[in-house]
Amino acid sequence: MKSVPIIVLSGGPSGGKSKALRALSEELEKLGLDVICVTEAAQSVLGGGFDRSRPVYEFQKAIALLQLETEKSAKERAGENSVIICDRGLMDCRVYLDDGDFERLKSELDLTEVDLRDRYDAVFHLDSTSSTDDTKYRTNELRVESRLEAREINERSLRAWCGNPHYRFIPVKETFEEKFAILLREVKAFLGIPKPLEIERKYLIKYPDLDCLSTLVCSKSHIFQTYLLGENGRYRLRKRGENGKNIFIKTVKSKISETVREEVETRLTEEEYEALLKEGAVIGSIEKDRYCLMYGGVYYEIDVFPFWKHQAYIEVELLSENDSVVLPEFIELIREVTYDSRYKNSSLCRSVPAEEI
Repeated sequence: MKSVPIIVLSGGPSGGKSKALRALSEELEKLGLDVICVTEAAQSVLGGGFDRSRPVYEFQKAIALLQLETEKSAKERAGENSVIICDRGLMDCRVYLDDGDFERLKSELDLTEVDLRDRYDAVFHLDSTSSTDDTKYRTNELRVESRLEAREINERSLRAWCGNPHYRFIPVKETFEEKFAILLREVKAFLGIPKPLEIERKYLIKYPDLDCLSTLVCSKSHIFQTYLLGENGRYRLRKRGENGKNIFIKTVKSKISETVREEVETRLTEEEYEALLKEGAVIGSIEKDRYCLMYGGVYYEIDVFPFWKHQAYIEVELLSENDSVVLPEFIELIREVTYDSRYKNSSLCRSVPAEEI
């Protein structure tokens, strides 16, 4: 059975998530999709009379438990043509908890950070206002944050979700319609409408300053991927995660041009992953550490390999071949390798080019 994509709309207060959820549902239903909406759990908990004087931890745990319940219900209702869209997700609880309470929540839910963040196929961060002028701040009757607090929540949300395999930033615009147009374009691209395309540019860079990355909105994952040949052609299996907790993905790609590929991804259980490993003939495998960096509204992926000590990759996924790419100023570029087949991961697992610095 085809897996049902689960999308999260996240971001700070008054970023337009609830309005975007309604508009997105309408637009996707026009395209023939069955959209199942999971409304914001925090609003339901507060609307149900939750006592605000109770500890923050109790509030966030109540939100998490309701979120798990509503997501389970949505999955049970979903069919082959469904997509589930959540107004916030489980990882948003991280935004409001200190380190100790977040560890406690994970323990009591028996879930890891990977479980909380990467259970969702894509996360779209709707940026909140950047102004500090409280006189212009508008929110609903259940919100109590000042504009400054809202900005801080917006920033913590960026950090919490960074590392999700498909994370995109939707910037503030003059009107909701402008902002929504960007969101709709991104969501349709993720869902493969009209085609599931991967458009990316890849650059060879000097080995990054990992200490610098740790101070930014950046998350590290370990990736092990295997290339196989099966009855229906070539495919890639990826195991991605941290601290022994992983997600598993099967990917089939068809080349359209040097920068564009048709790409079909399928989430797998660990058992399905292990079975597929045994079914196909192994062409090669490779492992790497991936640093997912949200910087300047762009989601970069920096891949560090064990066989290189002085260089690495940085990749950027685009919506169009014509989109321009600006790398972070602290990245030291060697050259673009998008068009150099030696630097494809499927090539590196067979032959590694010598370092260029």
